[in-house]
Amino acid sequence: MTLSPPVRGMLWMLAQTTSMCAMMTAVRYLSFDGFSGPQLVFFRGIMGLLVLLPWLLHTVRYEPKILAPEQWKLVMWRSLISVAGILCWFLALTGMSVSDVTAVQFTHPLFVVVGAALILRENVGVWRWSAVVIGFIGALVIIRPGYVPFNPLIIGILVSAMSNASVQLITKHVALNISGAVLIFYLNLALVPVALILAIPDWIWPSWNQAGWILAVGAFGTLGHIFLARGMKVADASLLGPVDFMRLPIASAFGWILFGEYSDAETWVGAAIIFMAVLVITRREAMRKAS
Repeated sequence: MTLSPPVRGMLWMLAQTTSMCAMMTAVRYLSFDGFSGPQLVFFRGIMGLLVLLPWLLHTVRYEPKILAPEQWKLVMWRSLISVAGILCWFLALTGMSVSDVTAVQFTHPLFVVVGAALILRENVGVWRWSAVVIGFIGALVIIRPGYVPFNPLIIGILVSAMSNASVQLITKHVALNISGAVLIFYLNLALVPVALILAIPDWIWPSWNQAGWILAVGAFGTLGHIFLARGMKVADASLLGPVDFMRLPIASAFGWILFGEYSDAETWVGAAIIFMAVLVITRREAMRKAS
């Protein structure tokens, strides 16, 4: 039986979501062994390069020109912004549950709308601005400033979400001319030296028992990008976007089974509010493209 393109796209997106949750779980597990956020980012970068090594060898031999894109400045900025976002993301995972980090990161599409309006000068109507406001109210429900002790790591998650939004906007600009593999390669290439420099003061030599978890950080992180690219190739982004919200129950299941962690009711309510806001944004985007 042949699956329709929308169904195949949603399955690829579900695979991407599961891969990212698996990577986050591996990062969380290694943080309990004392590894710092920068060292975990270094593992992410070096293992990602190893996963891409067969592609790199083939490209250097047969298609070396694609490694020198004309829009190299945008590729550089994309990589550096990604490095900052991943550092903040992994730092948060060393001190917060996987599900809580995931819930706050759902603000990422809201920052995309703000960036599209302020940076790309796109016309953002009242519906999408209203959805952004409602989405940030959902974030406040999760953070609850003044009602629970403020966790500074939440700032790291919000910075990560803003970074992801910026990266998405740059990717939208260069995607027609630069392949996803090239973007992922340069991202991992930037991660390695920056993270290594920051990791040296608190460096811990890993044991063989931790090798599988370290490999999982890089492998699942890289596979997530590949699955996302394949999903976007066969289905519309407006259809696949809401599938990403499966990340919260999947992340919660991983956190509960492996670490006994769980989110409170307010976190789920806030995440639901953000989900509804993002659903409005994706639907309005689909209607705008259809008109």
